[in-house]
Amino acid sequence: MRVPELDERLGMLTYLTEGDGIGGRIKERLSDFIVDEVLMGRRASRVLLGLEDFPSEGPYHYVVAAKFTKVGTRELVSLISRELGGRVRYAGLKDARAVTFQFFSIEGRFRLREVRNGVWIRPAGRLREPLSKGRNDGNHFTVVVRGADLTSSIPNRFPNFFSYQRFGVRPPFNHEIGKALLLRDLRSATSMMADQGYETQGRSLRQLASEVGVELLRFYIHSYQSYLFNLLLSKRLFEGLDPRRGDLVVKENGEVSLYPEDGELVLPIPGAYTRVRGWASEALRDLLREEDVSLDLFLFRELPEISALGDLRAALARAKSLTSLWRGNNLVLSFFLDRGTYATSFLREIIKPTDPVAQGFH
Repeated sequence: MRVPELDERLGMLTYLTEGDGIGGRIKERLSDFIVDEVLMGRRASRVLLGLEDFPSEGPYHYVVAAKFTKVGTRELVSLISRELGGRVRYAGLKDARAVTFQFFSIEGRFRLREVRNGVWIRPAGRLREPLSKGRNDGNHFTVVVRGADLTSSIPNRFPNFFSYQRFGVRPPFNHEIGKALLLRDLRSATSMMADQGYETQGRSLRQLASEVGVELLRFYIHSYQSYLFNLLLSKRLFEGLDPRRGDLVVKENGEVSLYPEDGELVLPIPGAYTRVRGWASEALRDLLREEDVSLDLFLFRELPEISALGDLRAALARAKSLTSLWRGNNLVLSFFLDRGTYATSFLREIIKPTDPVAQGFH
């Protein structure tokens, strides 16, 4: 089945399953997409309601924020910091077009107040360490697919693509800016950033970072890494996912080993320190040649904070505890995803949208 042009631009060139999807639309209403973060086995919504206990030891205050308005995580961090004081940290970005329940840690002075504009914050407890990126277990989702047409069973496995939120759905895409930064082409990078609303005068990476922040520049670089991973995963889907000699697999205990050890296939997220063999080595070499980049470019000696060293990522992901319920011609899905896995990647596999933007994938 041919994928939409947008998917091609983002490196998602195929699907795991054959045949048509169930169709339908997501995120027509804010309440159609509910994200409930899980930390140390505890769901944020249950902690908020007092249904699950949270530890109370250590100097770092933890709160749960419930969001019922169209606000992104970074905006939410600014709001919490302004209202409560102290440095605010979080484990992962959440969708702006969703109802979310999310943990935050606060360092320093803590003043609990009511927060306005569809955001409620309640204290959870205290821990010895602040929250950090990727520390959460994952997220529980409740999603309504409106106008779906279920003609077959819903698979719970899907390609572990980095999804639309990583790149944006209209040019200039985040990974295009990331590639320009990688090539040290600041003129092109800042021109595309201006199209996204960031007016800068940066004539060097260091000056650019002082104007827009290191985190944004790092995000652009990571977006380009994600694009390269998507292309590698697409190529492997075309050729078959069964592990072969030289492949890396992740075992049930989380340990990464070489095939023929039993485990799930993992592929590289290319970076400065990426070292692979077998199929991945050849595929990555060909891809870098096509992109006209090299791995050493990911090491930014002029701004080490945005260097990207590389990582590994599972080729397939699984929607756990998956349940479905029909309400008229609307399908309600409930499932859990491990951290770093995109719900829209799962929904893309089962819906197979012909127009991702019109069908809510943004």
